[in-house]
Amino acid sequence: MEGLADTIRSVLIFSGLSREDVAKVLGKMEEISFEADATIFSQGEQGDAFYLIQSGAVQVLLESGSDKSEVVAILGPRDWFGEMALLTGEPRSATIRTIKSTSLWRLRREDWDELIEKHPTWLLQLSATLSKRLSYVDRQYSTGREAFNALAEEFYSAREPDEQAFFRQASLISAADKRTWSEIFQNSAPTHLIIELGDGQFPLIRRLENGQYELHSFFRDFLREKLHAVEGEEMTRRLHTRFAERYEALGNPREAIHHRVEAEDWSNAIRLLTAASEHLLNEAPLLIKTVLEKFPPEQLLADLRLVNLRASALIQLGDMAGAYRSYREVLTQKASSADGIAVYRRMAETLAQRNDYGQAINQLRSALNVISQESVASNGYQERVQEISLPGFPMASPGAGTKPQSRSVVKRWKSLFGSPSFTKWFGAVFGLAVGGYLWFGQPDIGLDASATKLLGLICFTLIFWVFRVLPDYGVALVFAMVIILTKLQSAETVMGGFASTTWFMTLGVLGLGAAITGSGLFYRFSLHLVRMFPLSYYWQIIATGVMGVVVMALIPQQTARTVITSQMLVNLSESLGYKTPSRASTGLFVASFLGLGQLGFLFLTGSTTSLIAWGLLPNDVRAQFTWGYWFIAALPPTLVVIVIILLCSIVLYRPESQPKISYTMVQTQLNVLGPLSYKEWISQAVLLFTVAGWLTAPYHGIDGAWISIIAFAVLVNTGIIDWNMLRKGIDWELLIYMGATLSIPILLKQARIDVWLVDVMSPLIVPFIDSPVRFFLVIALLTYILKLVFTSFLTVVTLSVALLPLSIDVGMSPWIIAMIILIASEVWFFPYQVDWHMLAYSTTDGKGFSYPLMCRINIFYALAYIVALIVAIPYWRYLGLIG
Repeated sequence: MEGLADTIRSVLIFSGLSREDVAKVLGKMEEISFEADATIFSQGEQGDAFYLIQSGAVQVLLESGSDKSEVVAILGPRDWFGEMALLTGEPRSATIRTIKSTSLWRLRREDWDELIEKHPTWLLQLSATLSKRLSYVDRQYSTGREAFNALAEEFYSAREPDEQAFFRQASLISAADKRTWSEIFQNSAPTHLIIELGDGQFPLIRRLENGQYELHSFFRDFLREKLHAVEGEEMTRRLHTRFAERYEALGNPREAIHHRVEAEDWSNAIRLLTAASEHLLNEAPLLIKTVLEKFPPEQLLADLRLVNLRASALIQLGDMAGAYRSYREVLTQKASSADGIAVYRRMAETLAQRNDYGQAINQLRSALNVISQESVASNGYQERVQEISLPGFPMASPGAGTKPQSRSVVKRWKSLFGSPSFTKWFGAVFGLAVGGYLWFGQPDIGLDASATKLLGLICFTLIFWVFRVLPDYGVALVFAMVIILTKLQSAETVMGGFASTTWFMTLGVLGLGAAITGSGLFYRFSLHLVRMFPLSYYWQIIATGVMGVVVMALIPQQTARTVITSQMLVNLSESLGYKTPSRASTGLFVASFLGLGQLGFLFLTGSTTSLIAWGLLPNDVRAQFTWGYWFIAALPPTLVVIVIILLCSIVLYRPESQPKISYTMVQTQLNVLGPLSYKEWISQAVLLFTVAGWLTAPYHGIDGAWISIIAFAVLVNTGIIDWNMLRKGIDWELLIYMGATLSIPILLKQARIDVWLVDVMSPLIVPFIDSPVRFFLVIALLTYILKLVFTSFLTVVTLSVALLPLSIDVGMSPWIIAMIILIASEVWFFPYQVDWHMLAYSTTDGKGFSYPLMCRINIFYALAYIVALIVAIPYWRYLGLIG
């Protein structure tokens, strides 16, 4: 131990300690062993201990940003490493790997901190030692730097002006091979100088073992000073932008991202980061962390993707506490007064105190998703999700003989025709052309002039909705304003939707859903439901299915229930011991998606599409289908779908491993929630009042819309719905959209376009009206086809407007046709067809489920819906809905 004490005193931070103090340090050290080729710690990991080699040997490796590592030192007995971790706890600057079996003495940072607390005078000795060492190193560095700068100045001054300009620009480029140097400067600069000088072992330029060439770091600094002095800051940013474009064309996202960040081109940097996020998280999490540290704080706060990406990078680096702090800081700056958010924060703090950072992070992530849910339903969310779901950035370099210029041209064309901007422009031109032709051309299609104009305006509106040229509610307002200003119809008729019971029903239901979500009642209910069932895979499949269906009745906003439920399902999967994503976790999501969206037709308030379909029904039919009667009529086909899908889920998604039975996490969350809060009591009472009022409507005669408005008024006046929740928790875009479009059936009827539509559709439908089975099948298949292009909402609106007038001819209630459309519109075959699906995927950072696994259930949904419709025919005959 005597020799060990001397070795410890030779370490910089211990050199000022007395032998007695060194003995105290020895008392805190523990002996550990590693086999050969074992990694003791990796570059970028959080520093947490100091190591002293007792026997064996280790190598010190520096990892670069280009998937390579360089051995910079070999350490043997009595050598040490990691001493700065005791002072700063900063991420490791290198990777340490054993060469052979090695024994080490380890001093943990917490033990060192404990010694410092007992011996605060050590800090003074340590400060003096570090100050002397820093002064010595600084003198050595300055002397070496001055000599190097003299050599660089001599070399630079001897070059021609064009060569000087080339070297100044080259200072922005990191290591690259001969071909890359040529492509980056496109043969317009003397890149051969880099190769010749590197091959000649010139001290200012180095040739690396992998055939790449780079400027010496001192030389690069020297040239950058020249660059800023000659070209200036603005020209430097332009150079970074140019290099970013060329690296992107070469398929090198890392360098492209680096140059976008240096150019402060944040939007393109975000685009590249999200496109290559999966690959970079697996291969270069330290790069992501470093890049995001350069982003302005306001950029990070404005984009939840970047927050999640930074935290994921920290998790990959093993810094769970750092990821937790990252989410907590962002949540603090996005402060919300909602009780539901406070619940998540309390849970996260409790879990963090127990060092369960994984679950704490999940809670904070859920809170951020809830805060951001008002924006995720907008069109902007659709575009952001498309960016997230893009395939990984092409990493392979072009093959031999491939011309980068031609690849770049092809890439630009693909980018142009696949870009959202091109789609919008195409939709705008197409919509204006069709609408203008019908409005001004007045073709003879069997309608009078006014009706033809109205049809042209409807076609223009539908095309703008399909191609998302403008926000849906904005297009709806344009539709209404054109009709009013051109006097095609009166303002009272066109804007009558804002005074309809459908509109007020939707307002009240959205307010109730916001209160249930914001108060934390929904989260508590979900936990209790999971707790009620045995914590095994098959029972939890049933539990999540039931949970989704019940929650669907309470919260019509698919985005709200998706955001909260998705993260809870990830927690449940982890509690059961399943990998995320895996076959088992995907099965849990499949079951829960029954309620999140696939069975939205079961309740009148189950989805916004159900509400809009109800609003498009004739007044007498709408009065017949109260909340309770709608549920009774829709229940049999729903049960058929539930049984088929749950059975298929159990067969298709059998878990890869047996679950670990543990209620610990669920019970911990319930303990943190504590007793019901004041807001939860009020929300629960109002919810029970509302549902009871809807169910008993035939007895007291009060319309369900006014019951929901009473509930809404109570929630507002008791402070459950405050001004902030009123603005952010209610989908006002949907309400504007509905108010401006609910008048469409009346407009069609007054212009006799409904009769014209019946004449157009009859040849397709009438041959099948003798058989309800064939009729249902034709409508369902037509909906499936239209859903490939339209959203669910637009599919329901379009087909309801076109097909509801056929109900008299086919001898059935208009509700039956609306229900067929609603059921069939829930099918999906591709991810882009369901925005809430993609929201669940992005909310869980892809950990909840796998799309290839999820798509296995699609065909069974399509078949289950058709079987359910056929099975329901006798029941609907019994109710008198089919003549």
